[in-house]
Amino acid sequence: MRHSGWWPDLVTRLFRRGAARFSDDVVHEHVIVEGKTGTLRAPIMHETFVDLDELLQKMNNYSSLAAKEMRHGGRKAGLAGAVLRGLWAFMRTYFFRGGFLDGREGFMLAVATAEGTYYRYAKLMLLDRK
Repeated sequence: MRHSGWWPDLVTRLFRRGAARFSDDVVHEHVIVEGKTGTLRAPIMHETFVDLDELLQKMNNYSSLAAKEMRHGGRKAGLAGAVLRGLWAFMRTYFFRGGFLDGREGFMLAVATAEGTYYRYAKLMLLDRK
């Protein structure tokens, strides 16, 4: 993916042992570095998923974890909000971040992003009802 908000994906990959730690985030944890960081000259290619089945499994797992994390943080959600956030996620990914330039894969990514966003808030709504 060259567009859709996925490129470049600047992620800390190399760090000195003892000078960094992982965040406590349940979903999309990141490296917290003590000191300066740099950027490699060439990109490291990273396959976040190998096929659609893996993407759907990851999306289901991440949306459940994110809903629980949001609930723990005091967030609330309703059905209308879940739908609107899903629609906004599609528009942002496909139109504003240029997903349409990635062809059918860009469209599929925008739909998956919208679904993941919708499921996250729909699951939060259902957690609130329990």
